[in-house]
Amino acid sequence: MVLRIFVIAATLPAAVLAQAYDGVYYPSGMSGWSCQTIGMDGGAVAIQDGQLMGVENTCDLMNPVGVTGMEATLYDMECSAEGTTYTERVMLMRSGEGVYVIRDGFVAEWSRCE
Repeated sequence: MVLRIFVIAATLPAAVLAQAYDGVYYPSGMSGWSCQTIGMDGGAVAIQDGQLMGVENTCDLMNPVGVTGMEATLYDMECSAEGTTYTERVMLMRSGEGVYVIRDGFVAEWSRCE
């Protein structure tokens, strides 16, 4: 039974697992951010359809791994920004206000836009 659940979970696409975090957000504690536009300076950031969309960059969320004992998911990301591409890892975890976005050496809390 446990093996069957693992096999099913392992075959789910990253977009399906990322849906738990789907939403439009702004950086917590920051004023002057607009929830009307996504990816622009002073605009919102988003997690939608298996992508993390930041300010002037977009990353595909891939290879999700649930973090044991936490309501969090670790992803590989392929990103593009201003004509360059790069890879990195990110962990997403729900917070009381929205989601924590955890990268190597950096944690940001994004509050959900209403």
